Amino acid sequence: MDIRSFREKVNLIIYNSKSKNLKILKVLSILISLVAIGSLFYYHGFSHDDSTGLIIQGIVQFSFGFYVLHYLVKIFYDFEPIKFIKDNWFESGLVLVLALEGISFNLFDMLIVQTLFDALGLKSLSALSVVFLQFYLFVVVFFELNDNTNIFNNIKVHPSTIFIASFLVIIGLGTGLLLMPEMTVQAGSMGFIDALFTSVSATCVTGLIVVDTATFFTYKGHFVIMLLMKLGGLNIVSFAYLAAFLNRAGFSLKQDDIIEDFVTKNAFFNAKGMLIKVFALSAIIEIAGGLMIYALITPNMPLESTGDRLFFGLFHSISAFNNAGFSTMSSGMYEPFIREAYLMHLVVAVLVLLGAFGFTVLFDLFTPSLMRDRLKHPWKRPNISTILAVRTHLILVGIGLVLYMAAEWNTTLSDLTFVEKGVVALFQSISSRSAGLNTADIYSLSTATLFMLIFMMFVGGNTFSTAGGIKTSTFALICINTWSIIKGKKNVEVFGRTIPTDDMLKAFTVLVTFSGGMLVCIYALCLTEDHILAMSDRGIIDLIFEEVSAFSTCGLSTGITGMLSDPGKIILIISMFIGRLGTLSIIFAFSRKIISTNYSYPEEHIMVG
Repeated sequence: MDIRSFREKVNLIIYNSKSKNLKILKVLSILISLVAIGSLFYYHGFSHDDSTGLIIQGIVQFSFGFYVLHYLVKIFYDFEPIKFIKDNWFESGLVLVLALEGISFNLFDMLIVQTLFDALGLKSLSALSVVFLQFYLFVVVFFELNDNTNIFNNIKVHPSTIFIASFLVIIGLGTGLLLMPEMTVQAGSMGFIDALFTSVSATCVTGLIVVDTATFFTYKGHFVIMLLMKLGGLNIVSFAYLAAFLNRAGFSLKQDDIIEDFVTKNAFFNAKGMLIKVFALSAIIEIAGGLMIYALITPNMPLESTGDRLFFGLFHSISAFNNAGFSTMSSGMYEPFIREAYLMHLVVAVLVLLGAFGFTVLFDLFTPSLMRDRLKHPWKRPNISTILAVRTHLILVGIGLVLYMAAEWNTTLSDLTFVEKGVVALFQSISSRSAGLNTADIYSLSTATLFMLIFMMFVGGNTFSTAGGIKTSTFALICINTWSIIKGKKNVEVFGRTIPTDDMLKAFTVLVTFSGGMLVCIYALCLTEDHILAMSDRGIIDLIFEEVSAFSTCGLSTGITGMLSDPGKIILIISMFIGRLGTLSIIFAFSRKIISTNYSYPEEHIMVG
C-alpha cells in the first residue's frame, strides 16, 4: 500500500470527527488566547512579584503550546497536508518559530527571539512582542471560526458603523492601557480624561498632547502610543478593503456603494489581496524610514544604546508616515540637538508626504506592472483622481513654502542660511497639512503664518490617506466648480472629463459639514476656555488654531493644549474623532436610506449672491 492510499483510508476514518473536533479546538483557542492576553496586560501594566510572573509566563507558554498542537491537528485533518502548509506559509513559519522557542527554552533555558532582541538592545520589545503575537493568533482563530460557522451571517451592518466601532474599540483599549501604572513614569499619575485624550489623539493620528510625551511616559507607554498610531493610521486606509473582505467572508454589509467610494471595483473584488498590500507597503515604508532616521542620528543626540536609536527611528517613522505628530522629544523635531539635522528633516518630510498621498495614489503611481505598461504605452496615464490629488497636493505645498518664507524671512528664519530657510519652510508646508511635527516654534510664528497654516490644515491631504482635513480632492473640485461658473460652463470639467453631479454634491457637503462642525466647536471653546482668552499673550487665534488642528487631525499647536480645562479637552476629543472618521461617515452611519430617488419636483429659480 502506497502513502497516498494509506492517507485516503485515514481520511475516511477521521472524516466524521473532523468538523466537531476542529470547532472545539478553535473555541478553546479563542478562550485560551483571551486569558493569555489578559495575563500579559497585567504582567506589563502592573507591578507584581516573582511568583505571579512565573504563573503568567506558564499561562503564555501553555497558550503557545496549545496553538502549536491546534495547528498540527489541522494538518492531520486536512486531506492535502503539504498543500495546506504551502497555502498557510506565514502561519506555518510562525508555528515553526513557536516550536523552536519551546524546544530551546526546555532544553537550553533560552528564548531565541528574546536573545535576538537583547543583542539589538531592544530588551523591552522582546517582551512586548509576545502580546501582539497573542493578538495575531486570536484574530486568526476568530476568523477561521467564522468561516466555518458563519456566526455573523445574519448580522446586518452598515460599513460606516463598522468604521466607527473599530475606532471606538481601539480608543477604549488604548485608554485602558495608558491608565496602567507601568505606562507612566509616576505610577497612577494619568487621569482618565488625559488618558482618553492621548488615546484619541494617537488613534486619530492627530498629535495634540496634554502631557509631555517624552518625560511623562515610560518605554512601555511610548510603545503603546506607537501601536495606537499604527492602528489608527491603518484603520482609515484599510477600512474599505476590510469591509469588503468581511462582506465576502460572512458579514452582511449594506450599501456597498459607500465602500466603493474608497476603493475601485477591482480592489473591491480583491479586497483580501489589497489589504495585505496595504499592510506590506506601510511596513516597508516605515521600516525603511526608521532605518534612514537611525542612520542620520548624530553622536550629540542623547540616544545611548542601539535599541534607543532604533526605537527613536521607528517611532518617528511611524509617526511621520501615519501623519500622527507624536515625538519622543519634548520639543519634537525642534529639540536643540535635532533642530539642525536637516537631512533627517527631509527624510521625515518625505514620509509625511507619502502618508498624505494615500495608498490608492501610491499603488496607482508605483505599482511595477502599471509603470511598465505606461512606459510601453505612453498614452496611458494614472487615474484622473490620482492626477488631480497629486497636482493639488504639490501646488499647495509650493504655495505654503513661498508664503512661509515670505512671512518669516526676517523673523524666525533670520538666522538661517538660504538652504536652511528653504528646508524649514518646506518641512512646515508639508507637515502642516496633517502631520503635526514641527521644526519651528509655532508660538513664535507671525499671525499671517498661523492663518496660512490654518488654511493648510483645513485642506489636509489626499482621500484614503493617513491625513485629515476636507481632503485635496474636495478642495480641488470646489475650485474647479467655481472656475466653471466664472467661465459660464454648464458642466464641471477636468483633464477632459466631466465630473458627476453626485461627486460635486458630496464635495460641498463635506465642506459645509466640516466648516460647520469646526465653527460650533470654536464657539464652545470660547465658552469653556475664557481663562486662556484672558491671558495677555493669548487670543482667539490660539483657540481657532487649536480647534482646526484637532478637527483636521493635524496636531500643531501654539502651546495651549495643556492649559485646556476638562470640558475643553472633551471638545477637542470629539473634534479629533469626528475629523478622523469624516463627516460623511458620521452622516451615513446615522442616516436612513431613502426608499426611492426616481422622481423630481418642478424646477424653481432661486436668487444667489
